Amino acid sequence: MEPVTKVDTFATHAAAASPTTVVGGSLVILPHAEEVELCRGSVPMAICSTTGRLNRRATNTTTGGDSSSKENEEGIDHASAAASPSPDTASQQQRSTAITTQVAAAVSAHRRAGVSKQVEYKCYDVFGFRVSEEEKAGEYLERRSGHGAAESLRTWESVVAHWPSVRPGKLKEYCRRGVPQPKRGAVWQRLLRSWGMKEQHPGEYARLRSQPLASADVEGVIERDLDRTFPTHRLFDEDGAGHGQQMLRSILRAYANYNVGVGYCQGMGFLAATLILQVEVEEDAFWAFAAVMEDKRYNMKAIFAPGFPQLQCTFRVFEALMRKRLPELYVHLHDRHQIHPSFYAVHWFMTVFTYYFNFGLVSRIWDMFLCEGWKPVYRIALALLKLEERRLLSLTTETELLLALKAIQESKQPVELLKTALKIKFKSAYVNKLVAEFNAQGK
Repeated sequence: MEPVTKVDTFATHAAAASPTTVVGGSLVILPHAEEVELCRGSVPMAICSTTGRLNRRATNTTTGGDSSSKENEEGIDHASAAASPSPDTASQQQRSTAITTQVAAAVSAHRRAGVSKQVEYKCYDVFGFRVSEEEKAGEYLERRSGHGAAESLRTWESVVAHWPSVRPGKLKEYCRRGVPQPKRGAVWQRLLRSWGMKEQHPGEYARLRSQPLASADVEGVIERDLDRTFPTHRLFDEDGAGHGQQMLRSILRAYANYNVGVGYCQGMGFLAATLILQVEVEEDAFWAFAAVMEDKRYNMKAIFAPGFPQLQCTFRVFEALMRKRLPELYVHLHDRHQIHPSFYAVHWFMTVFTYYFNFGLVSRIWDMFLCEGWKPVYRIALALLKLEERRLLSLTTETELLLALKAIQESKQPVELLKTALKIKFKSAYVNKLVAEFNAQGK
């Protein structure tokens, strides 16, 4: 098994992360393939999958050698450190390891039970993703029953034509209603302020794309991630050789040269691919991706920077909002069962929901995200919990809760989720205050 390099996964940066991202300093949920990292203190010990499939083991940088391991009956490799841990740390790790094993067993059993119910995905939806015939029929009926599509398109054509004079409040209102798909590419570039960047920087993208990367490790990780990103989309389903993979490879390489300090980290590919599918022109998609990473309204580069400072900040803000808007559920998860957002919300915030939801819902969320920043992202996250609050409160074990949280985004109706999210009220000033407090503590 290969050691984890600096750019390979969430694991390496997590070693430098504060305890707020880890329960008991021993378990971190990773942003790919249902992976978890088992730690002892700040040392990454093993990277495993909650499906029971061993992925990678981290190098024990403290002892200078690989950590030893013992594979249990579920196939999860639990590594042990050379140095003896304190009783408290050992107890925390045993608890986290036991929970992880139980979740792995439950997930594996659930998947084995579902093997006989496999669905054939023969059709493509309006965005280009493979779907079942039933899903395609539902999409057709939904489009037939929609009202005001032509009027909405005319409205957005006018908005784009008169962009500098559109009032921010009116733009926010329109984005919350949703941008028509034919106009999304143009609207998103304007929201990102990346429109026309290639004309302002002629030849810059070509130079960045062709420039050798600072590390061979970065290139290797990018290549490994290409076939993990939207593999059911017609642009990305040709085993790494498709047009989508070529565009994604070029954009990720260019950004790794554009911001060497961030380079590349797993999860970034989903952001870039989302923009590729909407912006379509490769160079425009690169500048859009650079904007979502660099612009202070989104600051996604800090999500992926060493130590994951922005990710830790989003957890802190989310917990505070949850305590304020869902107090009973907060006590149930956080106080009673010590289940923190790092157990279930990493994917939500690192990929801005692109990892889980169908692309139609992702596009609606991004309409608001690119217009307003992080506020609608927190609203969607809170809405997911609110819609399942009663069921979550009825669960009494960590394993049951983690399984429910793991699947919480499944089968959500986009209209219901968006309506619920927009009804959750909190002030932007409150979020800004929480962010400022977090940043002040880190200085």
